[in-house]
Amino acid sequence: MAYGLDPVELAVRRHFVVQEVHAREGRTSFVVSEGGQLRERFRALRRDLEPLGSLPLLRRAQGRVWLHVVPRPPRGNSRRWLAAALFLATVATTFATGYLASQRFQQVLSQVPHAVLRAGYWPNPWVDGLVFSAALLGILLVHELGHKLAARVHGIEASGPYFIPFPPLLLGSEMSLGTMGAVIFSRHPAPDRDGLFDLGASGPLAGLVVALGVLWVGLERTVLLDLHALCPGLRPETCGPLLALPRFPFGLPWFVDRVVTWRYGASPDVVAYLDPLLDAAVIGFFVTAVNLLPASSLDGGHVTRALLGDRWHRVGSYVAVLLLFLMGLWLMAVLLLALLSRGHPGPMDDVSPPSPSRVWTGVLLLGVFVLSLPWSNFLLLFRLLSEFVLR
Repeated sequence: MAYGLDPVELAVRRHFVVQEVHAREGRTSFVVSEGGQLRERFRALRRDLEPLGSLPLLRRAQGRVWLHVVPRPPRGNSRRWLAAALFLATVATTFATGYLASQRFQQVLSQVPHAVLRAGYWPNPWVDGLVFSAALLGILLVHELGHKLAARVHGIEASGPYFIPFPPLLLGSEMSLGTMGAVIFSRHPAPDRDGLFDLGASGPLAGLVVALGVLWVGLERTVLLDLHALCPGLRPETCGPLLALPRFPFGLPWFVDRVVTWRYGASPDVVAYLDPLLDAAVIGFFVTAVNLLPASSLDGGHVTRALLGDRWHRVGSYVAVLLLFLMGLWLMAVLLLALLSRGHPGPMDDVSPPSPSRVWTGVLLLGVFVLSLPWSNFLLLFRLLSEFVLR
């Protein structure tokens, strides 16, 4: 037995060959040999340090492998009352959003009931508000439970979901979402790059499955309107009833737009009005796209940091801010830009590479991200820019 060594150093030497020891600013750092089975030895050390109230952080710097041992963050207070209050507030704001949209559609149909070519659902503000709220919160809840499950699998202490309500506004024909999604908070970093990847990827993949189911059901309830009956003798851009139909400010995600076009065609004489379930699916895909932006501590930021490291995560963060500006989501872009100064803490083991299965899943997530973006916003911006340049 080695005398004179504290329990932390004994634990480190049990699993690693220590070359140097440095003590500074209340933490101990070790330069260690990389060797084989690095991931497994680090996991064993993490288990040994847990009862000592410490966390190991493995980093590569200046061509050497550094093992930093830091105090384990204290357990936070449970705020279930706050989570419950935010959830109930989000139920109210999403219900009101669905109610206002249905009420507006009801007003339009009362003026031109003969415009309906294919009757799907018939607007009932109270029912539609409940359907929209339940479907949207179902997508978001499963998204967050995906994160929670991944956190539990990898031994990450995480809170329950905190939903974020948003005012149910209907300005002109543009309606708000009624929510800005939900978040969970973890008390310490992911154990390694695989764990960080799983933490980021689990939510979008879980929520996407529910969004696809909601989309499929909503397609069967969509209402088709005759544009000529809706706007006799008028161009679409000057048609009052058409302009009064509620719509989302960001446009349809590309995948949803293609599915609706495939299901109902692309006739310039017909308008497909999405029912509350499809509206919820649209927001579900949009939230997936925003969460997969490769920035900060968004889900896509976790994935990018796990697969490509700190440098490309910083580059991706600024690309994400640019994409948000191009989508017209300026407030979100500014908020994200403010968060970039915090960087990303990375996983505890930032030296072991991600597994090949995570790399291939990352390619899949990139495809999901591209398909979920509202490309119509980009095309509109490019058209406006080209017209400005040609002038």
